[in-house]
Amino acid sequence: MEGFLWLAVAVLAFLAVADLMVGVANDAVNFLNSAIGSKAAPFRTIMWIATGGIFLGALSSAGMMEIAREGIFNPEYFTLTDVLVIFLAVMLTDIFLLDAFNTLGLPTSTTVSLIFELLGASIIVSAFKIMGNNEPLNFLFNINDTANNIIGYINWEKTNTIVSSIFLSVLIAFSFGALVMFISRLLFSFQFEKRMKTVGLVYASLAMLAMSYFLVYKGLKSTYSTKELSVKELIDYSKALNPKSTETFANQDIVKIKDAEGNELVFNKKVNEKGKEVYSIFFGNKGIKEIADTIKDNFAVFLLVFFVFWIILFAILNQYGLNPLKIVVFAGTFALSMAFAGNDLVNFIGVPLAGWQSFDMFRQASLAAGGGINPSEYSMIGLKFPMQAPYIFLFVAGLIMTLTLWFSKKARTVTETEVKLGTQEETQEKFRSNWFSRYIVRFSILLSKTLSEVLPSGMKRWINRQFIPKIVTDSKEAPAFDLIRASVNLTMASMLIAAGTSLKLPLSTTYVTFMVAMGSSLADRAWGRESASYRIAGVINVIMGWFVTAAVAFIVSSILAVILINFQIYGLIFLVIALISVVLFTNYFHKKENERKEKTEKIIQNIELTSDVSFQKTSVEISESLLTINKAFKLAIDGLISEDKTKIKKAKLMSNELTEYYFDIKNNLFKAIKKSKLSEKHTAQLYILTNDMMQDILQSLSFIILAAESHVSNAHKPLMENQTDLAVRITNEVDKYLIQIANGLSNNDYSELDETRKLKKSIFDHIEYALSNQVEGISKKDYGFKNTDLTLRLLLEIKDLVAIAVRFAKLLNRLNKGQSPLGNR
Repeated sequence: MEGFLWLAVAVLAFLAVADLMVGVANDAVNFLNSAIGSKAAPFRTIMWIATGGIFLGALSSAGMMEIAREGIFNPEYFTLTDVLVIFLAVMLTDIFLLDAFNTLGLPTSTTVSLIFELLGASIIVSAFKIMGNNEPLNFLFNINDTANNIIGYINWEKTNTIVSSIFLSVLIAFSFGALVMFISRLLFSFQFEKRMKTVGLVYASLAMLAMSYFLVYKGLKSTYSTKELSVKELIDYSKALNPKSTETFANQDIVKIKDAEGNELVFNKKVNEKGKEVYSIFFGNKGIKEIADTIKDNFAVFLLVFFVFWIILFAILNQYGLNPLKIVVFAGTFALSMAFAGNDLVNFIGVPLAGWQSFDMFRQASLAAGGGINPSEYSMIGLKFPMQAPYIFLFVAGLIMTLTLWFSKKARTVTETEVKLGTQEETQEKFRSNWFSRYIVRFSILLSKTLSEVLPSGMKRWINRQFIPKIVTDSKEAPAFDLIRASVNLTMASMLIAAGTSLKLPLSTTYVTFMVAMGSSLADRAWGRESASYRIAGVINVIMGWFVTAAVAFIVSSILAVILINFQIYGLIFLVIALISVVLFTNYFHKKENERKEKTEKIIQNIELTSDVSFQKTSVEISESLLTINKAFKLAIDGLISEDKTKIKKAKLMSNELTEYYFDIKNNLFKAIKKSKLSEKHTAQLYILTNDMMQDILQSLSFIILAAESHVSNAHKPLMENQTDLAVRITNEVDKYLIQIANGLSNNDYSELDETRKLKKSIFDHIEYALSNQVEGISKKDYGFKNTDLTLRLLLEIKDLVAIAVRFAKLLNRLNKGQSPLGNR
């Protein structure tokens, strides 16, 4: 048992570091999205601002740690072994879940995952205890009430409060984001620079005032806390540390107790608001508390001073040509990253820290009792006692979070999802539309038309003028949205999250920031008719992912808890190895995806519409593609004849890579043409036509490979001897034919086009003979259904492939002669 305890604590320490890394990778989108999307500053500047916020937030987050210790379950009914099983199941599940979402590039809630993981593991451990003790099942569902001797293993009241506050925040965040963005756009329009000297200064000052309030007042308040305990709770904690303790603390105005770390804690007797005698303890710096109390007592003066300060500063900056909105975005990024660290650090290290404190209390109690305490019987009532997280742990956590922020590629993948869903520009959509998103769009159009009939025409024209976006250069440096939207996103999200933190409610920073951003995107008309159905589908996918997070977190942590209860140390070793394997696989998968994206970026950069360069470049590119198609085609036919799946697999891989390449060109051709000059229209047509023909020829190739793969994989009878001879003859002719076309394209020499046409006719003659032979064989019952199906599919697709291939040479030849691409003149 002792080996399991030490291993459990060591694994929790390792998992704390891992969870910090995967957690930050997912949550970075919350505070980086607005600054990156608006391109308020260079990327490194934004990262340094976020780094400062994370460090400050991490060092002030100790008060939130109690949620991991006693927020979901009532620790007095659990032993050390029980809580370690719960904490291990939670951490293992959390890393698996967050890493999966990071790999897919979907933002999810670390808070929701933590809560449902704790709930799932706690219910399983409680169920085992209830069955083992022959207790009534309602102990699992009771609302705990020790005063009336009612036992409840799970803290349902606190759980309901936490869950309801999280999901309520989604609606509030979306509504506030949409409303404030709509008002802001009416005030500024997209030509906001013209109004920055007047209404802009007031707007920026109000935004900074709100963030100053949360950064200064709420920030100061989060660094200290006061806890109240009854005499019974003090006695319970004293006995948790020393089972031999006989302290009653009767009639003592000041009580001093040493915690598991040996620190002296001082409690003062007082009468609380309910008229009961309690003992109060203060955690933090009293000087900071005095400053916060002074601000509270002079709140109106505090707001006025800050408002005057910001409006004067912004007026001065505006005179020197500096945009106050950039300061707002920087402050918002800092505030949001600080709020993220203060609110979400509990999700990453709260559980491992609670595990360490549980083990530390057990060791202290064991030493005081002279040994012999069974961890499977040692009550964890001490977890109800207020504990301050050691600042060294918080500092290390902040350091790991910032390093992850700087170096994690998965963090940038998740950020990209939210930026694309909110961009003002036309872009390649990441999500496909669905029936629900299309219904919402149609309903919204109908509603808009109805409201339009009610509003006066003059007001409609004025509103529409405010929402006319700027015409921006379609370059890589163009922002996804402007500074007005970025400032709304950051200000509203910071206010909502900081408010939740001050109330000790673990709001989901992901839900709040995502829904504020989506609400502002909607109000800002970023979701036009060209993109609305896709982006609404994207939002629905992300929200559904949140529900999946909750369900998967609950189920997986429950299963892991069962494994740990039954197999303990062996189960733990197995689960750690399994987790490492999963993380290695997802990292490999993500690396491949990044390589594909980098390849796509190079493709976009290589689209060249300058006439002379384009003709030569396209000719060489098509030539190389035809040679690859030829190679894949020969491998597929050879694999079919020899029944070699490896060859067919290689052919499929080559075909897929080529298909992806031309798919990327197709998706980015619009941007290239948009930037091109009118004089380059022939080269634009060249790209369009060659890409279209390449899609067709690759489709034929994929059908050929698919037919061969299906036949061999299902172990159908091989081709008959005469069929094999015909297949080899046709393949050899196709090989010669494609090489001849490819050579002509690469050398820009089309003198052999007549010879190519003769070769094409010869291939068609052989295909016609093969078809005739097949029909004759069917009538003689020489060939079965599967053989016929395969042969017909192959022959017809080869015919299409051959017919398309020569069109590339004809097209380039016409353009070489200065003729119309389609040969119309």
